[in-house]
Amino acid sequence: MSGNKNKFTLLRRSPSLVSLRAFESVARQGSVTGAAAELNVTPAAVSQQIRLLEDMVGKPLFRRHKRKLVLTEVGESCLPELRKCFEHLLRAISLAEGHQARQTFNLSVPPSFAVRWLVPHFAELTAGIENCNFRVSTSLVPFHLDDSGIDLAITHGTGTFFDQGCELLIPASDIPVCRPDLLDRHPVSEPADLRHHHLLHETAEVYDPAVPDWKKWLAEHGASDIDHESGTYLSNPNLVIEAALAGLGVALARGALVKQELSDGRLVQVLDASARRDAGYYIVHNQRCGQPEIARVLSENFKKMVARYGGG
Repeated sequence: MSGNKNKFTLLRRSPSLVSLRAFESVARQGSVTGAAAELNVTPAAVSQQIRLLEDMVGKPLFRRHKRKLVLTEVGESCLPELRKCFEHLLRAISLAEGHQARQTFNLSVPPSFAVRWLVPHFAELTAGIENCNFRVSTSLVPFHLDDSGIDLAITHGTGTFFDQGCELLIPASDIPVCRPDLLDRHPVSEPADLRHHHLLHETAEVYDPAVPDWKKWLAEHGASDIDHESGTYLSNPNLVIEAALAGLGVALARGALVKQELSDGRLVQVLDASARRDAGYYIVHNQRCGQPEIARVLSENFKKMVARYGGG
């Protein structure tokens, strides 16, 4: 019982935050009037809080000196720790406010799109979106968003993603590209000339009609007699592009992913011929998205980015 009584007595003797705030303000302002103006209370109310605090401490905290209140030795000794306490309180409140205001938005994109579009233009893509943490994940194959926790996805395919709402962002455009020095050794003026080059193929883990296909491309351009199965097969678009940059051969690349390499001359388009198909990169919407406004702004920013830099 005595332990509980001592605890109760300690709680009763704990100073109120109002008294402590008044003490800190008077110490900084040097007057009761200045503290009252800062705290938006009357000078009498501030004086009362100082008296209550001095009664609890048992010693005066201020003395008057040349028409100004200055701290006594006791007041000087406790002020630094008190200010630290107020700083901790303010920091805790700001963290709590920030935690409440900041949202998390989950975005999924193919790895190649993340490297060549999302990361280089991330600031532009997230313009106009505040207090949001983006969590970016990558996926090579389409999936259903509803129960995935993903709010918005960019997916490559033909546009039939499990009856989910989607809109075409970048139409597919498959173009043959290689390093310029390869054409110096073996010029290509027509599709049939590709027989003198090593072909670089993109493959998929599962059958995907949206993946560039040398067989289809050569047939469409009148060169079906070329051995379309020869060459090197690579498991994702980034590897295909890197192989072309290394001079390993001619790649049938996704036009949307080689914009920068063609612009800076590291790769050249072998022939002025491409294959457009009913496929490409799509924005896929999660109908259960918890942040529809962020999803809307992000979708619009994706479209503006493609319009600015060109798609395929």
